Amino acid sequence: MAILSVWLGRPPEAGALLNIDGSRNQVFVFGSVTFGYDSNVFYNAVARGDYSTTARIGMELKRRAGIIAVNANFVVDFQRFGSLHHESSNNPSFYLELNKTSGRTTGAFTLNAFRISRADGAVNQRTTSWSYPLGLNIKYPINDHLYATFASSYIHRRYEDLFSFANYTDYTAGLDLFYVFTSKLDLFAGYQYRDSSTTYHTAAHDHTFSLGASGGLLPKLNGTVRFGYQYRDSMVSSGYQYPNLGNGSDTFSHLSSVVALTWNITRKFTVHGQVARDFMTTATADNVDNLVATIRATYVFTRRFEVDAGAGSGRNQFLNRIGPHRRDEFFTWDVGARFTFNEHLKIGGNYSFLRNRSTLSNSDFQRSGYSIDISSRF
Repeated sequence: MAILSVWLGRPPEAGALLNIDGSRNQVFVFGSVTFGYDSNVFYNAVARGDYSTTARIGMELKRRAGIIAVNANFVVDFQRFGSLHHESSNNPSFYLELNKTSGRTTGAFTLNAFRISRADGAVNQRTTSWSYPLGLNIKYPINDHLYATFASSYIHRRYEDLFSFANYTDYTAGLDLFYVFTSKLDLFAGYQYRDSSTTYHTAAHDHTFSLGASGGLLPKLNGTVRFGYQYRDSMVSSGYQYPNLGNGSDTFSHLSSVVALTWNITRKFTVHGQVARDFMTTATADNVDNLVATIRATYVFTRRFEVDAGAGSGRNQFLNRIGPHRRDEFFTWDVGARFTFNEHLKIGGNYSFLRNRSTLSNSDFQRSGYSIDISSRF
């Protein structure tokens, strides 16, 4: 599935199925089928494996008329397991983006809704949920050397199994002030506030202060580097008690980071690296200090054929007030290849491996999987 998501995230190489008035209004249709095997479908120590087939169909609209550009798509994934039939699912998703790229103030508004069925390593079983994210991003130039950006998001996640998992609501707002240091590099300082709550009567308030740089950091090295200080006030309502949470409040803090870099070694060889540290809230309302680092290399042999490989490592520190202490450390790697037959047909293969070491026995597991993907776009 990793290869498939990369494909569908790329700009279209094929012409639109329908051009309503030139290139201003275009309609695309796309589809794919993925055959795969996962040795640990539930991400736990029991390690039940199964084969699966996933079919995806979708439609995309691009409108480039007026000052507001519109991007919209509707997708449905049909996943079927070979033996674990009760885990089969139909997952629709909808995405809408309104983008203003001209004028003094620019920005984008996004609206999304999707259903997802997946294995969750934090709770060591499969979960099914609906998520409803909203986003607003604004850029405003102050003068020739200064500009400000505002990013706000809202998400509500609702689990279908309400007896085991907590629904989650999150609101985030952040403000960054940028200084144009050179024609290729911007420096910035920022603050972000996040308010989150769950139906387990828990709430958290995050405050993050950061400094960073964005753009051409070094020759052939581009991206964003952000480091800061983050603290979380976590509270559990006295009217509710969950075994791992207890009652009362706690404060956690750490040095946060968001690093995303691209190194264009040659025209054919590219390396991407990411490092991120943040607080998370799990499906059982646990607070988690999450740290992860990944690297991915892509080599393009020809216009039709390319390969990639990636590796990642990280640590999840569960910050439970009471109950068993849990700390997970994981390592993962994968390799893949893609071949483009023509502008409408692509095929790819992927193999991945994950090893999760945990202080809890059921969370100590490993998994491996492989898939073959065939996709088409018109």
